[in-house]
Amino acid sequence: MGWYDMYDFRNGEFKQQDTKAEGIWRVLREGGRFVCGSWEKQEGLTWMENSIHRYYPEILNDTEYLKHRPVGMAYEKADGYEIIFKSAGFRNIEVIREAMTFVSSDEDEWWRMMLYIGWDKYLAKIENSGKDRIEEIKRSIFKDLQSHKQTDGIHFEKIVFFVRGEK
Repeated sequence: MGWYDMYDFRNGEFKQQDTKAEGIWRVLREGGRFVCGSWEKQEGLTWMENSIHRYYPEILNDTEYLKHRPVGMAYEKADGYEIIFKSAGFRNIEVIREAMTFVSSDEDEWWRMMLYIGWDKYLAKIENSGKDRIEEIKRSIFKDLQSHKQTDGIHFEKIVFFVRGEK
């Protein structure tokens, strides 16, 4: 349940009246708490997107890609949720962040994860433009991945935030 339809996280302003947070606040009993969360940073996804832009810049002309980027590419911000909660009447608003390093055992496992989370359809488009092109891009990405490789695998950090408010 996101607030993209009601709140512009990039500009920090409401696009329309927020009925979601207001409705949640309304049905909570006094002292009840509501928590929501989102990704603040997904280093591996950002890295993959930057790599695709570098090795296949034509993707920036793909309107489907620009509109529906792969899973996890959320741009919600904790400070936006603080504004949303406050304007709905919540109090004692708190932001909690958790960071963790995610490790893929090798490049192939990492690649499969990228396919699973939404890159599959865009990489298939590249492959349709030529099998050699996708193999060239994959080799380049795997070479670049070495900068994230440690003895136990490929490392990328993820940070999630939770915003909690009380009625």
